[in-house]
Amino acid sequence: MTRRKKTRKTGPLAASQKPKSELDRTPTASKVTPGKGRKPGSRMNELSEATRRKLSASQKSQQDPRIGSKKPVELVSSVTAAVTPKPKQKAFDEEAAFAELQALENDPRLQSLLERLDQEEELSDADLRYVDERTERFSQLAGQLGIDVNDDDEWEDDD
Repeated sequence: MTRRKKTRKTGPLAASQKPKSELDRTPTASKVTPGKGRKPGSRMNELSEATRRKLSASQKSQQDPRIGSKKPVELVSSVTAAVTPKPKQKAFDEEAAFAELQALENDPRLQSLLERLDQEEELSDADLRYVDERTERFSQLAGQLGIDVNDDDEWEDDD
């Protein structure tokens, strides 16, 4: 490669342009030329009838056969319904009820709230709700076990 000397002159940076008057104006620029290739989306639209049938048959075989079944399904068979007996109700567990009754009697929060009620202090809504729920449950358990709640009054009268 031959060596070139550096110069300060700038040469032509690009090829010179022809003046506008000399340009040939052709009518082909305004004319629409036919495009090459197919129109967008034409692949699916131009399928022949035979290929459409093949595609629809393959799509039907790929679909889930469980979807769209109109056949009624029997939820309970009549044979099993006749054989299956109704479940029996659980017997009343006296030990568990008595243990819950003892827990309610020994509840320190309930005892302190009842003492405050006896002293005619005002309780908050949450405390009143707690007292009502516990006393209601206590009376239910006492009724199931056959314990009379008013027995305590007889003992106080004897003293």
